[in-house]
Amino acid sequence: MNELFLKIINMSISASWLVLAVLILRFVLKKAPKWINVLLWGIVAIRLICPFSFESPLSLIPSAETIPLNIGMDSTPTINSGISAINNAVNPIISQFNTPMAGASINPLQITIGIYEYIWIFGMIALALYTAISYWRLHRKVDTAVRYKDNIFQSENVSSPFVFGIIKPRIYLPFKMNGQDLEHVVAHEHAHIRRKDHWWKPFGFLLLTIHWFNPLMWMAYVLLCRDIELACDEKVIKELGNEQRGDYTQALVACSVNRRMIAACPLTFGEVGVKERVKSVMNYKKPALWVIIIAVIVCVGVAVCFLTNPKQDSYTLRIVVPAGSQEEFVYTDEEVSAIRNSIKIWSGDGLGDTEVLLSPVNKTTETGYTATYLTHGMPVEFDAEKNTWFKIGVNMQNPTNEDIIVYVEVENVEVRIVDEINSVIKWFDYTENPSAMDDESTINLPIYPDVTFSYNQAQIIASKNFDTSELTDHTILITGMPIWNAYFTDLTGDDYPEICATYTFGSGIIDSRIIIYDYAKGASYELSDRGYFDFTLRFNEADGYLYVDKTKYNTDELVETGRLVFKNNCIQIEGFSNEAHQDSCKDPGTNGQSI
Repeated sequence: MNELFLKIINMSISASWLVLAVLILRFVLKKAPKWINVLLWGIVAIRLICPFSFESPLSLIPSAETIPLNIGMDSTPTINSGISAINNAVNPIISQFNTPMAGASINPLQITIGIYEYIWIFGMIALALYTAISYWRLHRKVDTAVRYKDNIFQSENVSSPFVFGIIKPRIYLPFKMNGQDLEHVVAHEHAHIRRKDHWWKPFGFLLLTIHWFNPLMWMAYVLLCRDIELACDEKVIKELGNEQRGDYTQALVACSVNRRMIAACPLTFGEVGVKERVKSVMNYKKPALWVIIIAVIVCVGVAVCFLTNPKQDSYTLRIVVPAGSQEEFVYTDEEVSAIRNSIKIWSGDGLGDTEVLLSPVNKTTETGYTATYLTHGMPVEFDAEKNTWFKIGVNMQNPTNEDIIVYVEVENVEVRIVDEINSVIKWFDYTENPSAMDDESTINLPIYPDVTFSYNQAQIIASKNFDTSELTDHTILITGMPIWNAYFTDLTGDDYPEICATYTFGSGIIDSRIIIYDYAKGASYELSDRGYFDFTLRFNEADGYLYVDKTKYNTDELVETGRLVFKNNCIQIEGFSNEAHQDSCKDPGTNGQSI
């Protein structure tokens, strides 16, 4: 039930922006036909009744969901109004008074929302009772009415004409009305019925009953009733002719006396706003065709801009902090790109005050980013080049034995999920912590069904349930003394990931080498320079790629480093100066050959 209540509030907030736009357009379109105003209120009604909408870059709604439907369950509740000033003012207050206490069985915000929900329901019941009582009282007044003709009735209890009823509407007139006044009033009420206004006013009041808590909806309903009357007056004037304007306005004035009961009932149509209507009738001029065309175009534009939701530019991204990790930056799996030349980051669920970093995935940008301190409720905003993709990192440590999951909220971005095949999948890496080396490890990848990859320090083996290729059902892929790390990534672009590993080789002269095993083709590529240089594979969390570090043989002196790529049908190391160490090209049909 809470979700329904919050959904109604979000719909009301979205419609409020449309109401404000209509208030402005009513003034701008003064020369347009009055039915245009009624059409604009119809667009507001659509926004109020539709629980969903399409996304559009043309949308002028700041936020499709100002209040998250799960805000009551959030340990750090926040809103997203789409306007930073509002978020900055409201979110600290919400967090201050509604953050759950440690060990509490229920979030305080859940209680608050529950109270507001009951108030909302009570308000709807009150308005529904008001409508029912008004209808009953008015029905009693006209119960003794006498038929004048057709659906027109007269009653001594009626002091002002009105339309009553939805399915079979009736026109009720006072007995004292006759002559031209009666003729003009009947023409007006018949115009209401032909325009189905006896449907639209009750429907508008039904929407008001649901959204009664929104002051703008009360204003919208009052103006809807006035605009309906003005549109009806214009229709009658066009039918009667300009020469009868004076008589028609005289009838309006006569109908304006003692109309309190009629105006109070939302299921009737009485003569309201007489002063404004008389002025409108006397000043009426048939609008030019170009005015009507422009007004219709404006209505279409309003529908496109306010019936659609903004393209989502705010996301909640997950960051996994590995078990046993020391203080370091850990990054989102997803990549983000700026929409408006900046990226705003908020602290999300599970994340306390810490440093946050924006790390470019590629190197097309020259902008450098410095780690910035992120405090809950206070966002950090980075300038960011468009069409550049980034990963978001936070400085965290996890001394526990289980992974920790934290979240960041990010605005003004589009998000892409890196394809698992094209991303780097870590199997194991003991280069930084050899003492943690496991005796055995296995991994399965969906891309290779029925294949289990096994590791036992000295070998990586592929085991298959059934022999469906030239490989045996138990194939040794890589041998080392030992194998230090192994990653899966698609370097060749064939949508099948290769195994990329670092291992040491030899006795006496022991050097470190890199091997890439293309399991799909049964081919391997090796990078080594025995006795001169060592090569170590590492994963760069900042951009999500594999890099090769080249050091002098049997030392830690770094000579150069570069990214592992596949170009021109060769395994290459970007950034290496020595061409002999840049390429690892060989016929995929050969196996295990060094270069």
